[in-house]
Amino acid sequence: MISSNYTSEWAAAVERTKSFGLQVPAHDNQPGHTYLTDKRQAEFPFVVQRGLGDLGFSDVVGQCMAIHYRLAPFMQTWLGCPVLYTIGWIDDGTETGMFKFDDAFIAEKLKNGHAGGTANLHAWLTLPSMEVIDLAIATSIAVVKKMPEGYGRVLARHADGLDGMAYKPMLVGHDFLRRTGLLIEWNTYTF
Repeated sequence: MISSNYTSEWAAAVERTKSFGLQVPAHDNQPGHTYLTDKRQAEFPFVVQRGLGDLGFSDVVGQCMAIHYRLAPFMQTWLGCPVLYTIGWIDDGTETGMFKFDDAFIAEKLKNGHAGGTANLHAWLTLPSMEVIDLAIATSIAVVKKMPEGYGRVLARHADGLDGMAYKPMLVGHDFLRRTGLLIEWNTYTF
């Protein structure tokens, strides 16, 4: 059974992030607030386009870390609240989950760095209201399963209001990406 208590899992992710000596961005939780109103949902595609430009569906697959890293400042300005980069996995009801990893994986990456290639991680954005924004998961699943009706879909809602899946935050902020070599910054370009 898939269960979610995102607020408590978020608090555990904040503590885990600190316990690994990683920086946690300043924020205050506002679980009763809603930032992603109907009006904002209608504006959402235009904000995404300003932040990321025109992306093809194949540009989204496997690019969740970079996409959400680049999008966060645009979302923060638009919503007027902290928008927190979140790294974790998705409980889809299977034993292995989607992109599932644990504290041992985090410790190993912090100790040895990332040697290149893809990493079995997922990233999304979390708002103080515990709403999540994920531009990549629906399109990635649709492309892999050859389901064109899912291309371009975005998940943007309260984390505990999802059916058939639950977001499992593990780390908050992008310090992990910098410290492990998963994020390389050169002047104004990020790879």
